[in-house]
Amino acid sequence: MRPSEVRTRVLADHERLRRDLERLEALSNGVSERRGDARVAALREEAQSFLVRLREHMRWEEAHLLPALRDADAWGRERAERLQGDHREQRELLDFIVARLRDRERPGPVVARDVAGLIDLLREDMREEEEALLDERVLRDDVVAIAMETG
Repeated sequence: MRPSEVRTRVLADHERLRRDLERLEALSNGVSERRGDARVAALREEAQSFLVRLREHMRWEEAHLLPALRDADAWGRERAERLQGDHREQRELLDFIVARLRDRERPGPVVARDVAGLIDLLREDMREEEEALLDERVLRDDVVAIAMETG
């Protein structure tokens, strides 16, 4: 897969994830203090489904984006390491959030606040990833050589 194709795919995935985040945000905004609120159950279910899709996206990035970054230019290894570190931190957070979502004793407003915090974090992470790693000057199909000499 060419770097430009990887870039296009990741950006398209990010747009789908953003639409998912908008739906989650609407659900979390609708949660009330009432016990047995069906909206809390819907939020828990949708959030867990979203997290499965997010993990799939991260695996795809690791299979395709990491190699493209490594080969991109002289800073490719550092960019790839950054992405791996970001994903490691995100997985730890996702594990924490999933545990809280599964805790049926956790009040609806707390669940909604957890989801809202996750939404904010993921939006910022995608913005930073797009800025630093998915720029068309980074993921390009032509090879860039630095200080290359010919003999």
